[in-house]
Amino acid sequence: MSRRTKIVSTLGPATDSPDVLDAILRAGVDVARVNFSHGAPEEHIGRVANFRAAAQRVGKFAAVLADLPGPKLRVKISSLRFLNAGDKVHFSLTSTPVDVSDLVITEPEMLADVRPGHRMLLDDGRLQLEAGEISDGRVVARVVVGGTLHPNKGLNLPDTPLTMAALTERDHGALAVAARAGVDWVAVSFVRGPEAADEVRAACAALGMNVPVLAKIERPEAVGRAGAIVAAFDAIMVARGDLGVELPLERVPTVQKRLIAEARAAGKPVITATDMLDSMRNNPRPTRAEASDVANAIFDGTDAVMLSGETAVGSYPIEAVACMHRIAVETESHLRHSRTPHTMSFDAASDDIDNTITLAACSLADEVNASAIVTPTLSGRTAKLVTRNRPWTPVVAVAPTDAILQRLALVWGITPVRMTPVAPGGDRMATAVEDAFKAGTVAPGERVVILAGHPIAGGPRFPTVRVVRVGEGGTSCEP
Repeated sequence: MSRRTKIVSTLGPATDSPDVLDAILRAGVDVARVNFSHGAPEEHIGRVANFRAAAQRVGKFAAVLADLPGPKLRVKISSLRFLNAGDKVHFSLTSTPVDVSDLVITEPEMLADVRPGHRMLLDDGRLQLEAGEISDGRVVARVVVGGTLHPNKGLNLPDTPLTMAALTERDHGALAVAARAGVDWVAVSFVRGPEAADEVRAACAALGMNVPVLAKIERPEAVGRAGAIVAAFDAIMVARGDLGVELPLERVPTVQKRLIAEARAAGKPVITATDMLDSMRNNPRPTRAEASDVANAIFDGTDAVMLSGETAVGSYPIEAVACMHRIAVETESHLRHSRTPHTMSFDAASDDIDNTITLAACSLADEVNASAIVTPTLSGRTAKLVTRNRPWTPVVAVAPTDAILQRLALVWGITPVRMTPVAPGGDRMATAVEDAFKAGTVAPGERVVILAGHPIAGGPRFPTVRVVRVGEGGTSCEP
């Protein structure tokens, strides 16, 4: 059985070799993530270009996701510092320390929102401090749980509502590089509300970049406003690293399930990320708990699962992708053959027939034993609405541009196929079947279901479902 869940792989030094890029694409990578928190602009541009070349060699439509750094707070120290329980630590409110012993962080203006009693967590919560008074340009904090603070470790403020803009100065610089590189998706870190979507789209438009934007959910405020954020953005990521520091760890699994359900209900792609196969940075096999983690995200209905350090800097990048692929295939096989419910109901406006007709197309494909659901699409919307129903019948999205086909590489269950140009008045549904045949996704004698919002090129929107049998050369014949 072919895999429906998509695999996102983070690029880095471990994937710089052309042979490794080819291998991870063949092993199952659908989307390359470029982490703008690390690396120089020319490195990012070079990696995107090399990934595009590898995808072309392999013959695969694959997406590139630019992950902006966001207001990630990091401590700027040059050597180890030991913090003992009960110690007082001073954080400067500016990039210049008041005293030589002060801790200075990236984006120091964010400390202006800290209030006495707020938690200040260092190194993913391993060191815990409590904020006290704010005076003389400094936040005074008391160490509750001590330890060794390493250079460039992160600072989380889970109790502090942040009021700064959605994009930092560093984000704007990263966006300019992403525009030069020609990415397919932009991921925004530490989103706090739906209004960030307009800010990010405006910044992209100013650079001549028209790409979908993805919200990373990793702040308590974002969890509380998840429905509005899903509606405003084009996709979300369950970014469990910072989310697991900002929220109590025991809440993360249930929050993950709720966020995935919110995204699916809206027909928006969702990525589940962070530490999925983390032990494979240094080992050729994951732990059993990690394998279960990947499987459970798939049971939850995620569109994609993500590898971070496993492929960026790990010793076994190809093996990590191949392992994730095998886990996904096995999990999906269980879902399919056990007939475990993998569908959900969707709330829709009474005059909106999209949910009804896409669900009907999925049910019809199952009933007539169709080999594929073929969806000619200009924007990808129809295909995404079909796949939110999680049909086991393969979904072939036939679109006219590389940009749309590459974006769809992130979406569960979709096989992207290039569409032949259709003259005004032409039958887009018949053309889509021919293109699917040429791509090898359907064969003569097979029955297929076709769903199109605009069945006639240049014509009005008349959502239409058609059943045909594939003839020689990909022609549409009586079913």
